[in-house]
Amino acid sequence: MSAEYDKFISALFAKADSASFPLSGAFELTSRCPLDCKMCYIHRKENDCDALRREKSAGWWLDLAKQASKSGMLLLLLTGGEPLLRKDFDEIYLGAKQLGLLVSVNTNALLIDDERVRFFIEHPPQRLNISLYGASEETYRSLCGNGEAYEKVRSAIVKLVEAGVSVKLNLTVTEYNRHDVAQVYDFAKQYGLPVQTVTYMFPPLRAGGTASRLSAEQAAQAKFECIRCKLGDEMLGRFLSAAKMSLPKGEVGECGDTCGERIPCRAGLSTFWVTWDGFMSPCGMMNKPFFKADDFSSAWSQLQKARQDIILPPKCRNCDLRVYCDVCAAVTLAETGSFGGIPEYVCVKAAVYKKLCDERIEN
Repeated sequence: MSAEYDKFISALFAKADSASFPLSGAFELTSRCPLDCKMCYIHRKENDCDALRREKSAGWWLDLAKQASKSGMLLLLLTGGEPLLRKDFDEIYLGAKQLGLLVSVNTNALLIDDERVRFFIEHPPQRLNISLYGASEETYRSLCGNGEAYEKVRSAIVKLVEAGVSVKLNLTVTEYNRHDVAQVYDFAKQYGLPVQTVTYMFPPLRAGGTASRLSAEQAAQAKFECIRCKLGDEMLGRFLSAAKMSLPKGEVGECGDTCGERIPCRAGLSTFWVTWDGFMSPCGMMNKPFFKADDFSSAWSQLQKARQDIILPPKCRNCDLRVYCDVCAAVTLAETGSFGGIPEYVCVKAAVYKKLCDERIEN
């Protein structure tokens, strides 16, 4: 996407933030997926009968899209699970585009065959965000439970890029694929693709079970490695030096260390998430607050009010590591069970990441 487009979207978000209208929404069409990734936050199998029974119909999603559009939504993300699993995906996707919405899709690309490539050529998405979980069959087998998926996904990405479809790669770093990071970036550079990496893994609150993730120290190292792969060794030092020079001085706020900050991101301010079973939340990584989304205006109003009561811990606001840290409302909730808890895992990760950055600058 062009720099002009990015400026345009940034300007729109600035207006949406100031007016508190829902510019961007995510519709989580399904919790089901043909892969079995160990770190997934909703994790339902492809033929899960309960999930199938509780999924909302295409008509329900399109009615919600119409309501949201009237309230100001322009950007729509269709996600899952794997949204392409739905037999009525085309109906939802095309219906949303006909409303004038700019539609992007999160997908693992396993179901993108030649016919689906032609579909996206004929009906271009704003962007396809494709999860590439590694660089080998072995990695896909250990992380996703399907080694054959790797070549299918890689081939689909190449075909889409060669067809001119806008693609971004998503890379979630875990203990199973951490050694593939450089290879994923090499592949992305070969085809001129942006990469969005995630090195902090949420405990799967909405799926139950326990998190399959790196230790805090390993996650910090992975974050540093991703930046190094993106920038290259020469540019990395310059980037970190410039970033350190521009860091805020960490001055204590007017209330000293007695108050926290409200959600610093756009969750519930100009963006929202609707779960596969029909509830609106500020963010897909939160399991509260939830509001029934059937009446969009009502749910959005309740969400904005609930957002005002979400306060991060005062310690986080005034912490010297704040700019190195992944902390947010969803993180504190996932790690501690409350928005006001101190997420020790990300505290450790931030400290190690800062140390790695400082050591690189010194060398």
